[in-house]
Amino acid sequence: MKLKKMGCLLMTAAISASLLAGCGGSSTPKEETNGELVLWSSATGPDAEAIKATIDNYNATDPAFTVKFVSMEAETFNSKLTTAGKSGKGVPDMALIASESLPTYHSQGMLESWDDAISGTEVKAENYISGAWDAGSADGSQYGIPATMGSWIMYVNKDLAEKYVPGCLDDGFITYEEIEAAGEAAKADGNYACATTWNMQNFMNIYLQMGGQWLDGDGKISVNNEYSVAAIEEYKKMLDNGWLVPQGEDAGKLFVNGQIVFLPEGTWMLSTMNTITDFEWVETFTPQWDLNNIVQCAGADQFALFKGESPRSAGRMAGMVDFLTWLQGNQLEWCQSGAIPSGIAMSQNEEFLSLPQSFLITSETGRDKVKINTTDGTSYVFSEVDARMWDMLSGAADITETFDEIQKIVNEKMGY
Repeated sequence: MKLKKMGCLLMTAAISASLLAGCGGSSTPKEETNGELVLWSSATGPDAEAIKATIDNYNATDPAFTVKFVSMEAETFNSKLTTAGKSGKGVPDMALIASESLPTYHSQGMLESWDDAISGTEVKAENYISGAWDAGSADGSQYGIPATMGSWIMYVNKDLAEKYVPGCLDDGFITYEEIEAAGEAAKADGNYACATTWNMQNFMNIYLQMGGQWLDGDGKISVNNEYSVAAIEEYKKMLDNGWLVPQGEDAGKLFVNGQIVFLPEGTWMLSTMNTITDFEWVETFTPQWDLNNIVQCAGADQFALFKGESPRSAGRMAGMVDFLTWLQGNQLEWCQSGAIPSGIAMSQNEEFLSLPQSFLITSETGRDKVKINTTDGTSYVFSEVDARMWDMLSGAADITETFDEIQKIVNEKMGY
């Protein structure tokens, strides 16, 4: 009987040990010395091609871990990333996310910190432009590593600008007052003074330029205010007067064809602008409301780690750090599509300095005034403004009532 009991005890111990070993195996990843790193991105078109060319250059160096670039449309990217982030299933090794999205993903507990992986490496604050690095920081840890920056700027048809508003480019800025001054003369020639191709970008810049703030005195998102209304009213005035490209028209094509004087757009439009041969164009700061309060909004895309069901191996993490270290000084193809480097090494590259967007980091104003938004919850504001701005501009929706609705939606999503 004693032997039988002893056998049972030994079997139970063996099963327990087996279970414990199994548990240990699930929490401790198998070590890896080589493999493939999957990177998700919402970049498409020329931007995606530029990123892929950069990654191809890296893979050609024969690293231990190559990088596989997976591009998808923004809506698909956001949906898949949120689903994977919430479940922990099917997360990529890295995801390239917008700086304004990082605080939201972090507050929802979806991100892992880079701190341990980058400790003692060249992936450190002093090797990056400070604003880009800071955009990836939260609660004293680094949850994002800067990729490149993109900024909302102004493309100017220099010939038309000098014709309608002589001397407007002398100080390096175009004001809304100067855009309005070009309005009637441009309209008489069958041209437009301005356009809005990405509503939230124009709104974000002019809102802050007018004096708006994202947070109220209690630290909560506040967008139902006089500055929001005034920002939309300025664009509505331009539309009502026939100075603004109407909804449904291809503003990019109209600018290339020489029919728009001032085009607020992203630095990422450089490839399109380089096709222009019929007139001289220049890049300058985004249109300004008040030259005493210059605001130049930009974004700094971040490489982020989304939490998975099991931890990543030390080797895999080291492979990512190797890629990020190399990228600091090897972003020329990426920049040639309009991106602005976040790495100090790349910002000193002579070929980059010959590109038109380099003024944003070579000029004192550019370095001092570039503002990267990292306020948690503003992504909800931007998506609503983007979807509703044309209704407000056309008069289909009341401006004040719309911002009241937007505020309620943001309050609900933020849990106020």
